[in-house]
Amino acid sequence: PMAEKYGMDILFLEAPCRPNTLDLAAGCDAVCIFINDQITAQMIDRLCEMKVKAILLRSAGFNHVDIEAAHGKIHVLRVPSYSPEAVAEYAAAMLLTVNRFTHRAYTRTRDFNMSINGLMGADLHQKTAGIIGTGKIGQSMIRILNGFQMRVLCYDPYPVKGLEAEYVPLEDIFKYSDVISLHCPLTTETRHLINRDTI
Repeated sequence: PMAEKYGMDILFLEAPCRPNTLDLAAGCDAVCIFINDQITAQMIDRLCEMKVKAILLRSAGFNHVDIEAAHGKIHVLRVPSYSPEAVAEYAAAMLLTVNRFTHRAYTRTRDFNMSINGLMGADLHQKTAGIIGTGKIGQSMIRILNGFQMRVLCYDPYPVKGLEAEYVPLEDIFKYSDVISLHCPLTTETRHLINRDTI
């Protein structure tokens, strides 16, 4: 309905955006990709040759597109205010899953195996959580973890005043946290932030 309102035709394709599938965009004004699709400089040149005007991202992050190569050639549009609560809630769900093994418990109970052996997990209550990145998503995650009554430590090069969390040096996040949740953009500085040494 919205596409009709704005006079757009949308072509849905299940194929990932790759160099060998790029020609599927011929005749289109834009391509809409997700985070698993990598757009290289060569792909940008090919899109421009096909007169594609824009690369639309269904994500806040844009590290999967060669932005420098796109500059001055093709528009790149993203979703900068993607629901921070939705992302933080999903991160909290993943935390609960790895802590309480809910994915394994689901499979067992589906097969009528009610054994709790290996599924006990640990209380998050009064444990220490480390949050790296206190933008909108990180702030939402802090509120969720405060609801679990966890001690929340956080790190961000640009601190936000008034959070119910304690800013500490990055080294202290690694030293004192029982769990760590990353809510920072992928940049050259944050790539491999979690590595053998920090673990």
